[in-house]
Parts: sequence; structure tokens; C-alpha cells
Amino acid sequence: MSIELQMYPGYSNEELNIIREFAVPDQLPEHGFIKEFIGVRTRNTSVYNAAAQMHGNSVCGLPIPADFHSEAVEWIGTLKAVRNANQRFAVMELGAGYGTWSVATAVAARNRGITDIFALAVEGDPGHFRTMQDHYRDNGFDPAEHQLLQAAVGSEDGKARWPKVDNSADVWGLRPQTEDGTDYTGGQHSDYLDVEIIALNRLLLARDEWNLIHIDVQGMEFDICRSAIDRLSERARWVVVGTHSRKIDGDLLDLFNSAGWLLENEKPTRFTFVPGAASLEAMTQFDGTQVWRNPRFAKTES
Repeated sequence: MSIELQMYPGYSNEELNIIREFAVPDQLPEHGFIKEFIGVRTRNTSVYNAAAQMHGNSVCGLPIPADFHSEAVEWIGTLKAVRNANQRFAVMELGAGYGTWSVATAVAARNRGITDIFALAVEGDPGHFRTMQDHYRDNGFDPAEHQLLQAAVGSEDGKARWPKVDNSADVWGLRPQTEDGTDYTGGQHSDYLDVEIIALNRLLLARDEWNLIHIDVQGMEFDICRSAIDRLSERARWVVVGTHSRKIDGDLLDLFNSAGWLLENEKPTRFTFVPGAASLEAMTQFDGTQVWRNPRFAKTES
């Protein structure tokens, strides 16, 4: 049995050259920051404790097969969008956390000489939102020149209950909770805040053309994409989605394929079956990734 059947990275060996192409040489460690291979500076206070210990010791190597926040397949997908850009780069990040992908791709675009850069990032958690503003400044981007929104994203406009947590850096994977205070994993939250839900269809109107839409919304990704698939097809060149169940993997494959998009890379969600779990997403151990290219705009850069 071949090794390809035993290991499924979601990319070819040749595609790893895309990561190598963006590496910034001769970086120096910096106290209080994790330095990534493309030159991004991430405060150690913005990330989970195990990753925070990395600060000031070294510069992160290439994310092959992964780094402290993502797998190589996700890096390849997002950097393909940067590679495909010309004089301008517009990125939207939904479920942005501290602005991981909007800042990473903006830095990568700037490193390639692109100066017309615009980012729209949406994050519901107030703690993550504050660190996102710092993350933009730390990497040379003025938040006032971009559109950073403390909100949730949905299939339609509305309001939602967002769980309150004591330390956002230690809590990831939140999404709006149900009326009885239960979240999608079956956990209970006794306190919450009200946040605005902004429809993806409305967010897409901010630009006529988007180089990249990055989506990581903890199981809401299919409903959101389905609600806006026509406008995505009109305005977005690349979509990179973090997936949170095998069912969502299949639903997104069907949705984007039916809309004429081309699948560049994918790695399924990995899960452990748990009888009686609150949802399929509650069984997820590692997110999946799908990288979609819109043939209306983008040529492959593999």
C-alpha cells in the first residue's frame, strides 16, 4: 500500500515551493513576539500558552507540515491567492481571531511589492478583537485604514448571544450560542454579550473584487457560503474555508462544484466518533481545509 494512502497532506510536494517562495531570510528573534517565516510578528499574549512560550527564542521555520496555528495546506491556499494578485490585494477574514490570515496575507502581498492593500476582518469575541487591532499595528497596518468589525457573520443580518470568557487567548472555537445558553459542542455558558450578525452578502459589497475570502466560523461555514454563493462567484477570486465536520466537507464540495468553482486543495476534517455528542462539529479533533479557485478570475499558480 502506497504512502499516499496512509498520509494525506492535501497538497503535492511541488506545492511546498509556494511556501518556500514567500520565506523572508535573515530574520532575528524579537522578545515578546513570535516571528513567522514570512515576517509576521505575533504577540505572545495573543496566542495559547504553549505557543506563547516560543516568543523571543527563534524565528519559526517553514510551516511544513504545520506551525503553531495552521497546517501547510492552509498556507498554500492563502499564498496562492497572494501569488495571483497584481497591483492590489483585498482580503476578507471571517472568524478572524487576532487577524491571523488577513495580516499574514497582507504582509505577504506587501513583501511582493503590492501597496494597495485592503483588509476586512470580522471577529465576535471582544478579547480577540482587541488583539487583532494590536496585530495590525504590530505589522505596519493602521486599523483605521481597514475595516475591522467586532461582530458575528451569518447568512442574514441579526443579533446573537456571544459567550463571555475570562481569557480569550486560551479559548478558541467560539460561535453564537443557542437561547438556552448551550453552545454547539454541548457546553454551557452562563454569561454572554449581544453582538451584531452581519450577512456575508452585505460584507461582500465592500469591494467589487476580493482576492481572498478566508472563513473559519466553527461549523457555520456551509450556511454562510450557501447564502452568498452567487455574490461570491461574482466578486471573489479565492475562498479558503476551515471546515468543522465531514458533513460540512461534503456540503461545501457540492455547493462550490455546482457553482462552477475549481477545487485546488482539500484536506478533510478529522474527528473521533463520540456517541451522543451534541453535534458532528463537537466530534472534530482537527479542522479540515478547502481551497477554491474561481475560474472567472484566477489562473492556477501551482
